[in-house]
Amino acid sequence: MVIANQIIIEAVEGKSEVLKPLLNVLVEATLMEKGCQKYELYQLDEDKDVFFIIEIWKNKKRYKAHLDNEHFQKLCSRMQELIEIQVSNALNLTN
Repeated sequence: MVIANQIIIEAVEGKSEVLKPLLNVLVEATLMEKGCQKYELYQLDEDKDVFFIIEIWKNKKRYKAHLDNEHFQKLCSRMQELIEIQVSNALNLTN
């Protein structure tokens, strides 16, 4: 079963330029993980403090391995003080 999520991240005001390179490192590392089919980072034009990540995983096992991955845990820890709000929404394929 494919796992797909949309993650909405709002940076602490004025910290988006510090957060963005860390998010890009996360994207690069995650794309190399087994089972990752898509991991894309977007930034709103109207509000540079808001980012979106779209992620698609081959299955639940690979997604869980990603969440438990050391690079993911370390980057999340480093980014924690830079993030005001983070929301994850599961996505369902409609066809």
